[in-house]
Amino acid sequence: MSETTPALDEAFERMAAASFELPNGFVNHGAMACEALAKLGCTGEIDGWARRFALAGGASVEPVASAGFEWQQALGVYDRLPEWIGFFASAVDEDGWPAVVQTWVPRLMPGLRTALFHGAIRTAHAVRAIDAADTEPRRGELARALGYWAARSVAGQPAATGGPAEDAEDIRLAVVYAAAQGARHYLARPDILNLHGVTGAMAVEILAGHIPASAAAAALAQVRAEHAVLYARTQPVAELRPAGPQGTELVQAAVSSLDPHQVKLVEACRRGLAATGDPAFAVAAQTVTGRA
Repeated sequence: MSETTPALDEAFERMAAASFELPNGFVNHGAMACEALAKLGCTGEIDGWARRFALAGGASVEPVASAGFEWQQALGVYDRLPEWIGFFASAVDEDGWPAVVQTWVPRLMPGLRTALFHGAIRTAHAVRAIDAADTEPRRGELARALGYWAARSVAGQPAATGGPAEDAEDIRLAVVYAAAQGARHYLARPDILNLHGVTGAMAVEILAGHIPASAAAAALAQVRAEHAVLYARTQPVAELRPAGPQGTELVQAAVSSLDPHQVKLVEACRRGLAATGDPAFAVAAQTVTGRA
């Protein structure tokens, strides 16, 4: 399977020595893009992308083991990112990655929109990678992703709580439909902010499969709360233009662009389309690659 390729482990090792953020303040997308490439079956492209993003400017961050780490005081304190990474690395080794994800994703979910959803997005890509193959580089990437989310954490919009109990798979499908509505807003105004509402929601769809149903329901509520604010300035498109083929040519266009946003959105839209058949995903993928 492409998701278990050693090339992805090598990419994560390279990204472990790379910066989390670029000198211009943008997030380093290397680890996320490489995992999306693996999911798309573009194994041969992973090494080149990893090398390019590993050379991007910005200081690397080494994990630090901190005795008696008090996470409540460190939440949202970016200067303590090395301690956060060390904390999660130890937790994954001691408790196993599923237990860490079950505990910490719900704790961090109120900060879903942290760094324009990138804390959650990087974590979701890391979770999917380690779920495919539990290797040391993937454990390290999960620790780094969670650490970044925690260190940059900012409280988001208040989200609704309670409501009738839902099946976990129904919740995940509801998250995908929220992403589809986000895709319609993206099509109305295809900018970088609206794009991340789609990839952010589709990241939650991955994470929701690894946390309790009650926590997944809270995550769905957080998606809806963040989307209400993010998309307040646009009206979703009412009528979609016909979507073309969603085959290898579209994937290759995204890969050839060297733009991680294209790769990540195309991958997310392929998942959304497969789950719901909603054509908004197909048109959004074509739009981001310039094939619409």
